[in-house]
Amino acid sequence: MSPFRNRSLLTKLNLIIALLLLFFFALSAVLNYHRQKQFVLDQSVEKARLVSFVAIHAREYVSNELLIGDVTLNRERYGLIPVVSSNRISQRVGAELGYHVRQVSTQYRNPMNAADPFESEVIEAFKADAGLREYYSQTDYQGAPVFRYLKPFKADQSCLECHAAPEDAPEFIRKLYPQEKDQSYNYQLGEVIGAVSIIIPVQELYSQIYDNLRNELFLNGAIFAALIALLAMLTRMAVTRPLARLGDGIAKIMRTGTFSEKIPHRGEDEIGRLIVGFNEMMSHLEERTRHLEESERRFSVLTETARDGIISFLKNGQVILFNREAERIFGYSKREVLGESVALFVHADCSSLGDLNMEEYLEEHAEGLTSQVQRVSGKRRDGSRLTLELSLSRAESDGQFFYTAILRNVT
Repeated sequence: MSPFRNRSLLTKLNLIIALLLLFFFALSAVLNYHRQKQFVLDQSVEKARLVSFVAIHAREYVSNELLIGDVTLNRERYGLIPVVSSNRISQRVGAELGYHVRQVSTQYRNPMNAADPFESEVIEAFKADAGLREYYSQTDYQGAPVFRYLKPFKADQSCLECHAAPEDAPEFIRKLYPQEKDQSYNYQLGEVIGAVSIIIPVQELYSQIYDNLRNELFLNGAIFAALIALLAMLTRMAVTRPLARLGDGIAKIMRTGTFSEKIPHRGEDEIGRLIVGFNEMMSHLEERTRHLEESERRFSVLTETARDGIISFLKNGQVILFNREAERIFGYSKREVLGESVALFVHADCSSLGDLNMEEYLEEHAEGLTSQVQRVSGKRRDGSRLTLELSLSRAESDGQFFYTAILRNVT
């Protein structure tokens, strides 16, 4: 997480937006795949229906024409047998589409029309359920995945000419298919006698799916890339650039210590209101700083022009204020004594300190020292002794005590 935290806000936002869009892109790809798969499956079903329609209606058409023309079938007219002609027509149509088309039956004469186990099971289902008008499924065929479609066909009047009672069949049929060796006699009008079987290689279906999916992924990818670029630009304009101006303004204030420069804003959104609030805070701080500086100047004038020496120090004795009169009394400059201990100005004759350090002494005697004016022995820079009147006060600031001593030389 550390490398991510150290990235710029714009980079973080762009990464988050990109990840979200990539998630939706992946989700869209998955949904598109399933949609394309269903679409291709539906198309395959429709094409299989058309091929089966051609096979069944070709058989019906040839059958009707034979009846209308009172055509007698014989060996030379074998190709005009309705099931034979329609089978040949549907196989040609299937070959054009790359499909394997057969008219199959469990009561076949031509071994080429024998139903395989899958087809036999479906044909039996057609016989058992008169309302079942079609069946399709994805399965394996000869070790390869395929899409299989079957539509039942029923015996009509033309079928009975060759498949009714054996004695009623044409002589050439009886010779070709003797009763004792044939299972295709004794059909009943309207019964399910077989099915149009269509086999579509799945590889062809998936090739179409992948082609469609590839095109959609390319289009969606281009759209998502454009969205990422657009959102990145809008984020930069609406969020990170105003925040960068705000950060630059804060950095400049910290560098220069001035509050006069304001950050421009262009809107009234959350960031715009933040910048307005920041500018108002800067105006308030500028005014407060000006008042503080004026107060400090007045205090400085007051202390520097005072006729008494003024020394302020912390509870550990560290000097934090040393006015001009104190410089004259002790002979030290302000620069020399700021940060030093106030014990520097106490003469050795002042026995009340004893073995105590300045902080211990102040804690022990603060109440007595601040209650009345004291006379103490001081020490100049040259070590000479002087007598001082001391008025000591104690104050507190930010939880810290400090002392102010007002001194008058009465030597």
